[in-house]
This record gives sequence, C-alpha cells and structure tokens, in this order.
Amino acid sequence: MKVKLTILGTGTFFVSKDQSASAYLIEANKKKILVDCGPGTLMRLSQIRVKPQDLDYIFITHFHPDHTSDLFPLVMNLRLNDFFSINKLLKYPQIYGPTGIYNFLLSISKISELPALDNWNEIKYTNIKSTQKIGNIEVKAFKVKHMPFGFSAQSYAYRFKFGNKIITFSGDCTGCPGVEKSCINADVFVCDTSYPKGKGNVAHMDTKYIGEIAQKGCVKKIILIHLYPQYADINLAGEIKESFSGEIVKGKDLLEINL
Repeated sequence: MKVKLTILGTGTFFVSKDQSASAYLIEANKKKILVDCGPGTLMRLSQIRVKPQDLDYIFITHFHPDHTSDLFPLVMNLRLNDFFSINKLLKYPQIYGPTGIYNFLLSISKISELPALDNWNEIKYTNIKSTQKIGNIEVKAFKVKHMPFGFSAQSYAYRFKFGNKIITFSGDCTGCPGVEKSCINADVFVCDTSYPKGKGNVAHMDTKYIGEIAQKGCVKKIILIHLYPQYADINLAGEIKESFSGEIVKGKDLLEINL
C-alpha cells in the first residue's frame, strides 16, 4: 500500500508565514486522513488542492486551539455547501477525537453565535477508542500526559498502521508510557519537539528523551514538529542524534514523505 504523508503545519501558537500550526495529511488506499487542524490548516490544504469535502477522516489529538482552531471553519465549509446547495456532497468526513468531540464543536458554534450545527447531522463524530478500524487501516490511540499551566488535557498519541507501514503522531505530550508505546517500530514518528535537552517539563518532551525512546523503540525516522521559534537557533536534530541512530528530518510546512 502506498502511503503519502504531508506535513501541513510545524508550528505552535506562534504562527508565521512559514509555519502554520499542527496539521498533517495522510493519503493511503484512496483515503485522505487529516490529523489535527490548527490555525492555517485550511490555507495549507488549499495550497495542495485538497478541499474539506475531499477528506474521509479527521483525527484530533487534543482540544487545544493550536490543534483545533480551523476545525470549526472546516466543518462550516461543509455546512455552508449544504446551505447554499452548491453541489450535493456524496460523502462527509468522519471526525474522531477525545471524549466530547461533538460537544466541543457545538459549544464553539454557540459561543461564536453561529449555531449552524443544530439539527445538522451529516457528520459522524466518534469518541476515540483504544483501537479503531477504518476500512483496512488500524488506528491505536494512546493516552499521553500533557499538563500545560498545571491542567491535565485529554491528549492522545495516534498510531496508524497501513499494512506493514506505521506512522505515529505523538500529539502534545511529556514523557510517559503512552508515547513510548505508541512509537515502537514506527516507520515515521511525527514528534512534538518543543524543547531542547534539559528543558522538558510537564507539558512537552525534550530532545534527550525523544532520542532515547525512539532508539529503544526502534523508530526508523523522526519528523520534528511543534517547533518553537525561541529555539530556532538550536540544533534539535543534533541533540536527538546523541542517542538515536535512525533518520531525523526537521519538519517544514508542506513537506511530503512517501512510505
């Protein structure tokens, strides 16, 4: 099975012209899977000529805005298409996420005084399970630890298995068993690389820890994402190389990886 991964956004809340926030597109078995939908996602999708209605599945790692702020606008694209009857859509993406994913979007619609999702049931929302099958694709979710500002978020790492090919997304997390298990034998580990070594905390990993778990887990390739501009001058890949013998790629927006 041919698998193509496009890194749509490598940034954080610090969005720039070169870095939109967390979002990744997988294309495999004639399916398009979006993982996270931070600010700038719709623009990046348009740059590679992918429309919201082209998506088959959307997976959200956690609810923080740098991973979700384009999700409601994406859904509104589909809702407005129906409202204006532009073209009757033959399919709608299914959305998977932490418990309460539907109520999360419904709350945004009401807070923004745009209750367009009321009595509109075209999209199926699913609270993520530990193992999810979508066609012949297996998705495993691992609860991970992410506690920015002292608050524990519902955060997941996702492990996608396409035949014998594995892509893992760490989501946002600090060191924990969930992220360690998620990346075992991964062909590609799309990894939250927020901090250089010695700077890790209860919210994010650092490069020393990433290198150690990737080496122990026999990861083949690490893609560095969730990059803070404050550490742009630090050789994060070099720090990971101190304990990891596999391939390291510093992510950039619109980078394509074929497996």
